[in-house]
Amino acid sequence: MKPNVVLLTIDTLRSDALGRRRGSAALTPYLDTLARDGLRFSQAVTCGSWTQAAFPPLLTSTYASMHGGCLGSLSSSRPSPVEAFQRAGYHTAAFSTSPLLSRVYGYDRGFSAFYDLEPCARDPWLRRVKGGQRLLRNEAFQRLMSGLGLDLRPAILYADAAELVDRAGQWLATAEEPFFLWLHAMDVHWPYHLSHDLVEPGAVAQAWRDLANLHTSNWNGRAVSVEEKAHYIDLYERSLAYVDGQVARLVSLLMETGCFDNTVLVVVSDHGEEFLEHGRWGHWENNLYDEILRVPLFFYAPGLLPSGRIDTQVRTLDLMPTLLDLCGVPAPEGMEGVSLRSLWEGRGQPPGAEVAIAEMWREGWHRIAVRTEAHKFIWDSQAPDSPELYDLQRDPMEKENLAHRALALRQVMERHVQSHLERLEGQAAVPTLLEPALSQQVVERLRGLGYLE
Repeated sequence: MKPNVVLLTIDTLRSDALGRRRGSAALTPYLDTLARDGLRFSQAVTCGSWTQAAFPPLLTSTYASMHGGCLGSLSSSRPSPVEAFQRAGYHTAAFSTSPLLSRVYGYDRGFSAFYDLEPCARDPWLRRVKGGQRLLRNEAFQRLMSGLGLDLRPAILYADAAELVDRAGQWLATAEEPFFLWLHAMDVHWPYHLSHDLVEPGAVAQAWRDLANLHTSNWNGRAVSVEEKAHYIDLYERSLAYVDGQVARLVSLLMETGCFDNTVLVVVSDHGEEFLEHGRWGHWENNLYDEILRVPLFFYAPGLLPSGRIDTQVRTLDLMPTLLDLCGVPAPEGMEGVSLRSLWEGRGQPPGAEVAIAEMWREGWHRIAVRTEAHKFIWDSQAPDSPELYDLQRDPMEKENLAHRALALRQVMERHVQSHLERLEGQAAVPTLLEPALSQQVVERLRGLGYLE
């Protein structure tokens, strides 16, 4: 029997998120145990700086700038590893909580069952009234409204991990093997607020203040204070701890079905999150520094895979080729990544994987990061003569630009950029994909998530 695959993608999970502690207690004890007892890749690099740029490499093993770009629906010209699983007899299902990873954007391709999990609560009418948001941020007002039985919490922007696991569990109860199951969790994505924490009027008022403060910081340049930073990180960590508990539930459900011993569980993030390391909060599309590009990645499959830690740099581009190889499924043509099997079999890094390319792509603007284990080079199409070059061993925070001093290394990195641009020329005939028509509700969700001003 071919192994089952459960791919859990956790949006906005920093590489240093796992293993965190709050006092003497671990924030993510369950995920930490899975990573420790599984096959962990400590230097995994995403190939895109935000969701729409990161997921084509992760799920199709092609770069964001290929096949018409990443802003519209996934092009049918991209290879589909999910369809390859389906052709090989796998039952395929997906549960997505992100509006950007939905049927509207073509992410249902290859899935026999695809579920867009949408939140049911919208913003209160008062938000749309002049001066209403000022009232919503006021704790005394919230106490008055709570006494009248009115719920004035901010809109819920994504279904939470509990619903995600519940729905996946219902599918697993009748699933036929082998199966390929993808779940996408959004709980550690801004605004980080857990709905069950927003009960007391003071917490509701604070949530409205959080939304207003970070909006003015990110879009209007307002500085984030030390106190606000600590508060935002606290919210992030609370969400992280919540997700950890839901992952434990997911594994329990898999065990109850009796299929867990023949299942490969993969946990990965699409990108990280900036905590002001380079002056911003969140995951702005033009950020190609390591707080965004480094992501957690591990496989948990006792009896099917060895345990251990692999410190060699790997790419999310290589994830689907690796899973296809592991499951004995023929790979579709056109994938850019390679299988990582040789790393855990002790045969070294597969050819071509030693250099990671990450992109920010929009029509008319292209930023490319070239990353090795030792160095990072960032090229910007809007300022091609002003690149950035960092020594990651000596300067892991990427503060000292060496581009105008380390000229020989700069030339090597520039050749990698040029090689990548040349690979893209074969895609020139593919028309740029149009942004799909979005409902007003989805537009409001995207605005609340920080993708729209």
